[in-house]
Amino acid sequence: MNFLTKSNLVTLPARTFAIVFVLSLFASVCKTPEVKKAPVVEVKKPEPVEKVVEQQDPNLAFLESIEDGRELPESDKWKVEQYDVFTEDTFPSYAPANTAIDFAKIDYPLLNAAVFYVTSKERKTLGLRPFKYSEKCEQAAFGHAQDMVTYDFYSHTSTVNGKETLRDRLDLVGITDTYSAENIINSFGIQYQGGRAVFTPLQNGGPFFSYTKAGSPIPNHTYLSLAKAVVEIWFNSPGHRKNILNPEFTYMGAGTSFYKDKKFYDIDKVKAVQVFTAKP
Repeated sequence: MNFLTKSNLVTLPARTFAIVFVLSLFASVCKTPEVKKAPVVEVKKPEPVEKVVEQQDPNLAFLESIEDGRELPESDKWKVEQYDVFTEDTFPSYAPANTAIDFAKIDYPLLNAAVFYVTSKERKTLGLRPFKYSEKCEQAAFGHAQDMVTYDFYSHTSTVNGKETLRDRLDLVGITDTYSAENIINSFGIQYQGGRAVFTPLQNGGPFFSYTKAGSPIPNHTYLSLAKAVVEIWFNSPGHRKNILNPEFTYMGAGTSFYKDKKFYDIDKVKAVQVFTAKP
């Protein structure tokens, strides 16, 4: 057996022992504080777009942008600047206005101009001042005509969120605090005579309507003749006529949009809008 002898023992000096004791005490007291972990917050995933849409009013259509449907298309036959050149008396002699409408390539600015000038002519004939053209009124009218076609409704009250009333639509184009009114119509793109029976494309064996079987096709309207047809219908309606002849209105813009009526052999029809305001 091995025994430790006194010579094997190392005796620490009192001073050294004190230092070791203090360091030991410090180490036991000055422990590194425990770091508390922050509670984990569960991040909820956003609801799918489909669910959000389902919670919206099902009676309203929703656009990606509230400004959709207000941009006027380009035209090589009619520019905005031409409103300063033509009058209600000179426009009818403008050759492009007297060409037949090609339903596959409709010049909307030209048709809108035709409706504007024919309407203004009616006012002048009855001794009132002609309308002044408003591009903003045209934007509001054209947008509403497009919406009525796109979302399949026919009303002054739009089914598009944010564009329900004429006031809403005017606000969107920058017309505020003014007296205003609107006329709308749903009419034929061909020169159909109301009340007459027609033979359909199915009966004719070709893509046209006629008054006799396989007879001469009913011709497409020209830009000017269509404008005259819709304005005549408006003018023969007391409420619409009142808007056209209201002396409080100084500015006007027209908008149109074509579609094929699925309920009647895809006949080409047009929804047209007039917007009147007292201020630009």
